[in-house]
Order: sequence, then C-alpha cells, then structure tokens
Amino acid sequence: MKKLSRGLKSVCSLALALMLTMSLVACGGSSSSTAPASSAAPAPAGSSEAAPAEKIPLKISHHPYIHALPSVYAEQNGMYDKYDYEITQYSGGPTQNEAISSGAWEVGSTGTGGAILGASGYNLKVIGFTCGDTNTVDLWVRPDSPLLKAAQDENGIYGTAADWKGMKILCPTGTSCQMVLIGTLEHLGLSQSDVEVIDMSVAQSFPAFKAGEADMVALWSPFGFAAEKEGWVKVSSAKQLGIILPCLVVATEDTVKNRPEVVQDWLQTYLDAGVALNNQETEKTAQLLFDFEKQEGIKMEEDVSILEVENRPFPTIEENKALFLEDADGTCEAERILLTFADFMISQGKLTEADKQRMIDNNFVDTSFMKNIK
Repeated sequence: MKKLSRGLKSVCSLALALMLTMSLVACGGSSSSTAPASSAAPAPAGSSEAAPAEKIPLKISHHPYIHALPSVYAEQNGMYDKYDYEITQYSGGPTQNEAISSGAWEVGSTGTGGAILGASGYNLKVIGFTCGDTNTVDLWVRPDSPLLKAAQDENGIYGTAADWKGMKILCPTGTSCQMVLIGTLEHLGLSQSDVEVIDMSVAQSFPAFKAGEADMVALWSPFGFAAEKEGWVKVSSAKQLGIILPCLVVATEDTVKNRPEVVQDWLQTYLDAGVALNNQETEKTAQLLFDFEKQEGIKMEEDVSILEVENRPFPTIEENKALFLEDADGTCEAERILLTFADFMISQGKLTEADKQRMIDNNFVDTSFMKNIK
C-alpha cells in the first residue's frame, strides 16, 4: 500500500498506481490511504492458489530532490512491491528531524546538516552515502550586485569582509546551504551575526530572490543550474571552500533497534536502485528526475535535470563499502567526514563538544548494515 502524507504530493508514478490498482490522492496537511493490494478476498478453501505474501510495512522519508530518485525508480520497477509503504517528502532536514519523535518515518535520505543535527538531537543513524552536494551548493547574487565590483580572492570568493557585512541572505538554516554560508563568512573573518539571514527553503527562496528579495541566495541543485541560466553569479561555493558535502542514507534509532532486518533489506533496495540509475542512459535518468520534481512542484527545464544527473552520480556499492569499512581503531571514513561537520557546527555554536561525544558514543555512523550489502 502506498500512502501520501504531510502536505506534499506522492512520488509514486501513475504507472505504479495503475499496477497496484490504487487511487492516489495528493493531500495537504493530512494522510490519505487506500486499501492494500493484498486485501483481496482469500481463495476458497481447498483452492490450490497460494495466498499473497504479506507485505512489509515501512515509512520512508526523502526531500524532493535527486537523492529521492532511487525510491522513484524502485516504485516504477517493482522493487518496492514487497512493502506496504508510505513516502513523505520534507522540504529539508529540520522538518524531517522534527518528525522523528512522532514516528512519521523510519528510513530515508537527507543532507549533511540534517544528518548531523538529527544524530545530535534525535539519535539518527547514518547507514549509507548517496549522491553528494559538494559540486552543487553555492551562494548567488544578481549581476548588478555591488559585490561583483570587488576582487576575487585566491579561492575565487568575491569581496572582503567589509563588502559582505549587512547583506540580506536567503538561506535555509540547519542545512548544507547554511554550512557553506557559515564557511564563507568564517573564511572572510566574519560570523553569521554580521549578515541578516532570512530562513527560507530553497524551493521558496529561488522565486523570492528572482522577485527581488534579499541581496544573496543560498541554493542547492537543481536550482543552482537554473540560477546560472538566470544570469546570476556564483560568489562562493562548497567546492571553492573545499567542503565535502555528502547526502546520507539514514534510519531512526527505534527502527534500527527494533526492525534491523527491514532496515537491511531497504538499504539494499535503495542502493541497488541507485546503481541502476547510474547504469542507464543519462537522458533517461534525467527525464525521471524532471518528471518527479515537476510532480513535486519544482519547475525546472529539462536540460537542468541532465546537469543535475551528470554532477551528482550515486555512489557504487564498492564506494559505499569503502566509506563504511572500519579501521583498526573502529572508525571509518564516513564517520571522519561527518565529524568534520560536527566540529564545524561546534565552532559556530550550533553544537557542543558534549553533543559530538554523545553522537560518537551512540554510534551515529552505523557500519553494521553496509557490511551485509551485496
């Protein structure tokens, strides 16, 4: 069964809906569900027809961006037929994390900021890496911005501390966008208190900036590609600052403790779907992404989707296994990468050393599932 929930449209395609003979309804602020495909009347006594296998209940969460695409692919290609599932699309990590306490989801994907804050505040577990943000999290200004009259430094960052002070910047807090903004300010010798940050989701900030609001906007893909087509200019980026921004595959602590076999099975399915997306023609994956984001209310041109796919491939199984392979001291590369961000957030007062130690003690990077991936 597929349920739609929490105000965003389902990622399930019409083709899957017909295959499962459901009626799917996009809803706002409440859940909508239909009877499961396995609820047909049982076969008469003595019949040789086998009873349908019982489906596995599962609550999945994503953001309406490319790291949700393996679930879209899995739905359309029968890989999720074994689940009685619902998918919730969250605008970003903070709202996704807030939903953990209500049991709204069990497994899913998120950005770097969402994973760190989720691990700190909700004991969220990182179980895999997915397509990263390193090449696609940037800060943009309009071509008439006074900032562009200033020189670029050795990293290609426009302007000095004096040029940046007092700027109004659209940026979703608690996300990889904010990490890049804070990293840029720190690079210039500033802090976030030196600018005015307007907390707004990327999907909302793009049209707001286009309409003339604020002096700068922080974007992740695919909006950055669209920003370039608008003639906006990139003044800083994760890549320029040397910040690695993975997106993560995650599971809630409760699900890891009480349903580890389900977490294992879903992780294998999600990673296999990502590999399949990498292996098919770029144009086909880009079309799938374009259709999905259009359904989610994100209007992008089709060539932008191609750039998105080209710049954000899914990790291979081998790459993921290497990231989660424990060293002699029990740590792994995935944990080291994420602790770098924890340190970064500590420096900005977003976390404490005690928060970081609690994350480590709670094994926020859970390597056990990746060991069993085939």
